[in-house]
Amino acid sequence: MNISETAFVTRIAGDDGTFKSKDRFNLRWFTPTNEVPLCGHATLAAATVIFRQIQNMNKVLYFTTKSGVLTATLENDKIAMELPNNAGTVRPVSEFYELIEIITCGLPVNQCYFSEKTGKLLVRLEDSVSREELEAIKPEVEALMTVKQSKVKGIIVTLKGDGNPYDFVSRYFAPWNGIREDPVTGSAHTVLAPYWSTIYGNRTEFVARQCSPRGGDLYLTLGEDKVRVLGASVIVLAGK
Repeated sequence: MNISETAFVTRIAGDDGTFKSKDRFNLRWFTPTNEVPLCGHATLAAATVIFRQIQNMNKVLYFTTKSGVLTATLENDKIAMELPNNAGTVRPVSEFYELIEIITCGLPVNQCYFSEKTGKLLVRLEDSVSREELEAIKPEVEALMTVKQSKVKGIIVTLKGDGNPYDFVSRYFAPWNGIREDPVTGSAHTVLAPYWSTIYGNRTEFVARQCSPRGGDLYLTLGEDKVRVLGASVIVLAGK
């Protein structure tokens, strides 16, 4: 199924409740090669199964994770998650020139921004670049691994939107974690939201599109130390 991450949910030790009755669980995420500290869409998937398949009776779920306690709230046909705000700092393009040259496939770069906490490098393209051009690039992802560096664990390529309806669009690549391209990445938006807030005059609400071949829409609200991510989910496979 070409799954980027798998979520593992367990009950809290010593808690005799069931997956249907309890509202607190442990949650861990693994890519095909290693464990990661945060994964938004795998959290969305875990909450979807607990709410819709198991018919959990609570409106809010609390997940204990390597990134702290995360919440997932059922809101009609969508689920809202509160993830950490992983703001970064603007950095000179020259600092990451080799990586940027590979990932952008010749498209012009406006700025780069790095989140030390997550190891995610955000590369913003010039406003003259179209969404279609961003969707069309086919970077040599394996070549990223040949660049000698230890800071970057994932690269976001992003572009300003026209507000109809998207405020910004993006793609995300993380071969260091065994992921050529991630379809929709909640954790990347914990870096994207604070970055675009500075560009849009400290705005706190955004509609975003991750425009991978299996992309999706995200509705974001930026807080001081949290990013609220609202999204939809579909169950495509169930086992017995």
